[in-house]
Amino acid sequence: MEKKLEIEEKFKAAFESHQKKDLDKAEKLYFEILNKDPNNINTNFLLGSLFLQRKEFDKARELFLKVISLNPENPDSYNNLGIAMKELGQKSKAAICFQKAIELKANHNTAYNNLGIVLKELGEYHKAQNSYEKAIQIDSNNADAYNNLGIIFTEYGEDKKSIECFQKAIKIKPNFLK
Repeated sequence: MEKKLEIEEKFKAAFESHQKKDLDKAEKLYFEILNKDPNNINTNFLLGSLFLQRKEFDKARELFLKVISLNPENPDSYNNLGIAMKELGQKSKAAICFQKAIELKANHNTAYNNLGIVLKELGEYHKAQNSYEKAIQIDSNNADAYNNLGIIFTEYGEDKKSIECFQKAIKIKPNFLK
């Protein structure tokens, strides 16, 4: 009971530090938790997210693989693993991760947007367009998906459609270009 309470208190402090962008303190606390409870899913997930923020993609990948081994039904773990894989240059594997996230959560608009990004980078523009459109269908306030769809239309030479998408992205998120 005492161990569990100590872990809960450290987790709360780590999470607060993480939210305040004090990543060094958060990382230290996450590792303290994992020393006592190495299979703590939430701590492994958040430490993986912290490593994504720091662009330490190998470390992030390992943690998300661990989280998936502990809980294979978490779509956000697959989405974040996909981000790490993309950044490590493994775009086809990243696409599989994003597709798995979508399979587990059909309305995962972030995974659809991320899948679109990878598909575009793989030269599959029409599939990327479909992913962005699905992300927008799920969340009509997804400025990133509108921006990415605008880029696709620019690639097609459809300037009117691309401008409409860019304008929607800026309307949703006025500081989008900053």
